[in-house]
Amino acid sequence: MSSRDAILTRLRDNRPDPAAYSLPPVARLGDMDASRARFEKSLTLLGGQVLAPQAGESLSAAIARRFPDAKIVCSAVPEFEGTVRIEELGTPQKAADVDVLVVRAPFGIAEMGSIFLSEAQLPTLNSAAHLTQHIVVILSESTLTANMHTAYIERPEFHAARYGVLMSGPSATADIQGVLVRGAQGVRTLSVWWEQ
Repeated sequence: MSSRDAILTRLRDNRPDPAAYSLPPVARLGDMDASRARFEKSLTLLGGQVLAPQAGESLSAAIARRFPDAKIVCSAVPEFEGTVRIEELGTPQKAADVDVLVVRAPFGIAEMGSIFLSEAQLPTLNSAAHLTQHIVVILSESTLTANMHTAYIERPEFHAARYGVLMSGPSATADIQGVLVRGAQGVRTLSVWWEQ
């Protein structure tokens, strides 16, 4: 047995039983407004946008309107076909070629305009959410929670996921002179489509 394995074995053998200790209750702090209006305001502030349908437009039509030059539209949801399924990508290198990724978020946080994604939404390729050019997130208004405290208390995904990420708009970076560049690394745009 290597030194590394011996150390890890000793740590595992001497680890306290987590069931023997109860955690203190998590306080509900902050503004409890979990409204769609608050979510949209926060999302917009952070560079995200709402992909709103025009006159009963379908998701496919809205994506075609918003991203007319998109060649590869990847779907991670069963009800949207796209040009490729996420299971077919296989490698991060192939995800980098995707123009638009469509995924469903299990919940959103109104205070930050954030959506949560884990391996449950992207089972074969977590990196797709960061390597594609644009991401369209299907979100239900009924799954909005007010803030991080309520998300931690109310949403089981925080406790069940092995991997989880909160995304609040596209990636952004700013230099010391305050020049903000959105989409510098990671997705260039993040759009939310409200599930009807």
